[in-house]
Amino acid sequence: MRVRLKDIAKDLNLSKMTISKVLRGQTDISDETKARVLKRVKELKYIPNISASSLRTGQTKTMGLVLPSIGKPHLSAIVDGIRHAAGAQGYGLIVSPSQEDAEYEQRQIEVFLSLQVDALLIVSLQETTTFFEQMQRSKSIPLVFVDHRPAGIMQNYVGLHDVEVGRIACEHLIHCACKRIAYLRGPRTAAADMRAKGYRQALNEHGLAVQSDLVVESMHPEESEYRRGYEATVRLLQRRGRPDGVMAYSDMMAVGAMDAAISQAVRIPEEMCFVGCGDDALLCSMRIPLTSINIAGRELGLKAGQLALAAIGGGNGSRPQRILIKPRLVRRKSSDGHC
Repeated sequence: MRVRLKDIAKDLNLSKMTISKVLRGQTDISDETKARVLKRVKELKYIPNISASSLRTGQTKTMGLVLPSIGKPHLSAIVDGIRHAAGAQGYGLIVSPSQEDAEYEQRQIEVFLSLQVDALLIVSLQETTTFFEQMQRSKSIPLVFVDHRPAGIMQNYVGLHDVEVGRIACEHLIHCACKRIAYLRGPRTAAADMRAKGYRQALNEHGLAVQSDLVVESMHPEESEYRRGYEATVRLLQRRGRPDGVMAYSDMMAVGAMDAAISQAVRIPEEMCFVGCGDDALLCSMRIPLTSINIAGRELGLKAGQLALAAIGGGNGSRPQRILIKPRLVRRKSSDGHC
């Protein structure tokens, strides 16, 4: 049988109003009474009636999160950060993966709107603003885009400083005395373009020419990132003037690139240094530990959760907030022994 608020009140010989105030975190209740109530709530495994509470307060104390998948470490770290921020303020988080499908993402957003979540956080697959503009016209709800947002969207956003990803990786290889630095760039997305921009900026600032033959486009997207990294490096090694440093869009591409170099008897890091991106604990510990760019997934999630809570409370004002998190380099053997 479901435990009700009045059952706890009767059990402790207190009013329902007192129990309700304790559960809402109000401060006009003595510490002794709070302790008694919270202890009994825990013992009885009381579950608040959110539907009834939302009718009184206009809030469900829940936030929704839509993201492409939950299998990637970076996205899992974002979820962890948001959940921590939400839980600290007594909010629940409902997570829905869109299975890398933009249309399914839209349907999941509509489900969250029907559930009347207090804020919606999105790692979006959409490339245009059309859907969100239509959504905002029909229903006003705090939105926070995380990690990726459609071009031109004017909403709260927490993302990575992607130019710095490319700059930090390239500058590290320059400091390792690399002169011919190849870049295995990622897909044609805004984030990948910004990382490539950082790579070019670092070369220019250190007086090194940008050599187009050292920038390898992401070939055959139907193939795995490992295979693309491997094959790109094989091609680089067949050219005259092979690179002495390689930076890759992802850790998986970098691991493939290192395996290709090893297959050609290239010594790492003595003859060629490597830097990946993602700081994946498993990938970065394989064979030769991989230097990588940590892309701050949990910090992105924490900031996004805090931004959503501020928007629920009206603390953002009318102007959307844009927060960029700076990545950091994690040095390991794939480059460190050469610096």
